[in-house]
Amino acid sequence: MLRLDRTLADLFAFIDAEIGLENTLIALSADHGTPEAPGYLAELGEMGGYVNPEHWATQPAADRIRARFGLSGPLIAGYDHPYLTLSDEVHRRDDIDLVALETAIAEELSTFEGIAFAVPSSRIRIGALPDNALMRAVANNYNPDRSGDIYLVTSPGWFINDFDGLSVTVTHGSPWRYDTHVPIAFAGFGLAPQRVSRRVHTVDVALTLSVVADTRPPDGAAGEVLGEVIGH
Repeated sequence: MLRLDRTLADLFAFIDAEIGLENTLIALSADHGTPEAPGYLAELGEMGGYVNPEHWATQPAADRIRARFGLSGPLIAGYDHPYLTLSDEVHRRDDIDLVALETAIAEELSTFEGIAFAVPSSRIRIGALPDNALMRAVANNYNPDRSGDIYLVTSPGWFINDFDGLSVTVTHGSPWRYDTHVPIAFAGFGLAPQRVSRRVHTVDVALTLSVVADTRPPDGAAGEVLGEVIGH
């Protein structure tokens, strides 16, 4: 954080010298929040921990799935957080109900420690999800050309911290409030100091900047214009 603070200070000093901060609108935000460290949560008697898919005892669950759907080859191709991807052999089977298969696997995964629930991508595609904030967040993450087959949601306070041997303290992919509550700060350009307590979204930033700059909004932009920034 200290290094980030110095980097921003250098950037603002350069902008002030070249353009003038009074002529500049600064917008700062983040792409995700951060949970308390599982070790700290344990000290408080709270639940939390690290999830490692490589350590899951998946064989009994896989055997049950294979027996139920008549499968014999590989079931899972891999896990790329937060999606589990089925094997090519499974996708080539035209005789398998993919919605039922993904749902069955999701139910098995939901029993593993540190997993709150799992969402089949096939149910996202057909719009067969409960209408609540958590499910809408999962659906917003889905891209039919890039996403895997089952979205895993870790329990609050649990997250994957090992990515190919690299240990991390925070990561993406959680719909819980500690990850979705991020700072959004605007400064300069004649703005009066104020604090906004109503719920806003990071996707509001691009639309707001396009109004300030009097340009066309970005293609596919979502969200709302922040009236506090544009003066009404």
